[in-house]
Amino acid sequence: MVRVIIADDEVRICQLIIKLIDWEKLEMCLVGTAHNGVEALALAEKEKPDIVITDIRMPGCDGLEMIEKIKRIRNDVEFIIISGYGEFEYAKKAIALGVQEYLLKPINQNELLKSLMKVIACVNRKNDQIDLEKDYVMMLKDDVSKTRQWFLNDLMFINARSYHEHRLCDINETYHFEFREGLFSVACIKIDQAAKIDSPSLQQLMDEMTARLTASIQNLVHEGEVVRKQRTLYLIMNYSSDQKSNMKETLHQILKQSNQMEGRKQGFVVTIAIGEEKQSLNGLVESLGSASLLAEDRIVTGSGSVIMPNHQMMDQAVVDHLYHGFSKALTLQIEHLDMEGVERAIEGFKNEIAQIPIGGAYLKQMIHETIQLFHRTMKSSHTHFSIVSEKENVLIRRLEQAGSMDELFEALSFHITSSISAFIEDGSRSGLKSIRQAKKYIEENYMNPLTLEEVGTHIGFNSCYFSSVFKKETGSSFIEYLSKTRIEKAKVLLKESDLRILDVSLMVGYNDVKYFTKSFKKHTGLQPNEYRKIFA
Repeated sequence: MVRVIIADDEVRICQLIIKLIDWEKLEMCLVGTAHNGVEALALAEKEKPDIVITDIRMPGCDGLEMIEKIKRIRNDVEFIIISGYGEFEYAKKAIALGVQEYLLKPINQNELLKSLMKVIACVNRKNDQIDLEKDYVMMLKDDVSKTRQWFLNDLMFINARSYHEHRLCDINETYHFEFREGLFSVACIKIDQAAKIDSPSLQQLMDEMTARLTASIQNLVHEGEVVRKQRTLYLIMNYSSDQKSNMKETLHQILKQSNQMEGRKQGFVVTIAIGEEKQSLNGLVESLGSASLLAEDRIVTGSGSVIMPNHQMMDQAVVDHLYHGFSKALTLQIEHLDMEGVERAIEGFKNEIAQIPIGGAYLKQMIHETIQLFHRTMKSSHTHFSIVSEKENVLIRRLEQAGSMDELFEALSFHITSSISAFIEDGSRSGLKSIRQAKKYIEENYMNPLTLEEVGTHIGFNSCYFSSVFKKETGSSFIEYLSKTRIEKAKVLLKESDLRILDVSLMVGYNDVKYFTKSFKKHTGLQPNEYRKIFA
């Protein structure tokens, strides 16, 4: 967790900043607030924050003075200044102190969020680098394997730019490699498992794959090393151009061995995606990117094969057209809380998308966009909806581990339908209370031109959802219930007064006396004047 403190002499400003940001979602921990520079300095010394959000003008010790003092104690703290003063001198001094973000009051939520994201990225980079440096310091000089792994992790996943000016000979000497001029490439090895858990057998298979890869290519490459990241293996290769065909044939053989029956019995399927070949060590990062994208294509083409760069073009216009139609249909089903309709829409889109060329990574992106569409629609249509973080975490994990189109769409469908089901179940507990409020509102306003939208808004429901819940709880549609209420009020007036039929009609909410008469007869079987003669 990134630790944060807020310093401002106005209590309401501190409270506003706290409310504007979903700290937990950003993986940030608010460790304290201070209302003057002295308090802020003491709090910083005690809590050791990563980020300080501070005003400039504060009693005791102003913000810039406080920043200087904290910097002397800990130079790795990031600062965001929020001030009502826009003078250039403040900004100039803040920049000189290493402050990256300078915001003016009144506080804008989006600007604050953007500033936080920037400084969080800085904090994470620093922490990653510190962790790597600590790991490196702890390594024994003769531990060649760890040194090599550290370098490749840093090069490919963290700090690639810092090696752009390094010569191969220097890297070889420092990190115990034997890189040579030639081709550089990365193969991404994905291991899909039906149970989707990190079982001991999965770890055993990854160990076996690592050993098999290393042993099989050692006579074909200048350098070959396997780097492990969670459920994925990355094979880094440096070889001469005359070994290209041998390398690819060897990887095919390794895949065939790994997908033998004993592996399949345990529910594992291995896919190897080979990234683009590059002419330099620095090209490994690009090769890694292309290999990772190709690995996602197993979702569409099927797992268990070797996937190489191809030039089959996705028709963006066709894909976007299909998604547009799907999103409109899905939105309608979500608004009506129709789980069967949701399942039909998702299944239909899956069948359509399976018929056209599409990249696995792009398909995953559309699935994530669909999840955001679901959340937006639920929040705008059903005001009581809230995202359950546990459900979202399970979904993200399932999407990340999906090895096929079926698994991807199953995860999407399950998340939406289970969320709707939980919402309906929760809503049924509060539905009766809300409908009682709606009935009371109708009782008090039946003489006015009431609409479904007006009553729904009054109790906090959108019109579609209110209509559905109202009929479920009362057995009548909103229009039927309102008409019945008005006719009952009219019956009382006809029995207890000598008002004209036109006046009775107006008093119970009907501006058209003919429509009132028709509605009255529909409910009672009698004309208003007939009813009066019989019951008055």
